[in-house]
Amino acid sequence: MSDFLDASVLVEACLSQSPSFAQADALIQKENITSAHALAETYATLSGDKRLRIRPKEAAQMVADLAEHLTVETLSPEETVSLIRRAPDRGTAGGSIYDALHAAVAKKRNCTAIHTLNVSHFRHVAAEMKIQNLD
Repeated sequence: MSDFLDASVLVEACLSQSPSFAQADALIQKENITSAHALAETYATLSGDKRLRIRPKEAAQMVADLAEHLTVETLSPEETVSLIRRAPDRGTAGGSIYDALHAAVAKKRNCTAIHTLNVSHFRHVAAEMKIQNLD
């Protein structure tokens, strides 16, 4: 069984100076699963956070390299619309819809756990799953 890797883990796997790099990189090497949306979030963070000083072209290559080691999954348009329609009844609003999208991909692929730096973001959208903190 594979695990799902959130964008926060993908970012850490690109930052060799990060204290979490080794653990994140080990998860990447296990050929786990992520979502196409998590790849986009990773690119946004790597290319947009001025503290990182990563040029967009370098960030794009980092994300492409990650994708070679992972299974990248998406939801169909119908699955996405269904998730959004159910969101209000599940207490999902605002940016937490993105975490719900990640959780839906993890569930779709029967992942055993979600790895993230943001455990609290997943508690209400994936309560039935194991949410594993990277630290």
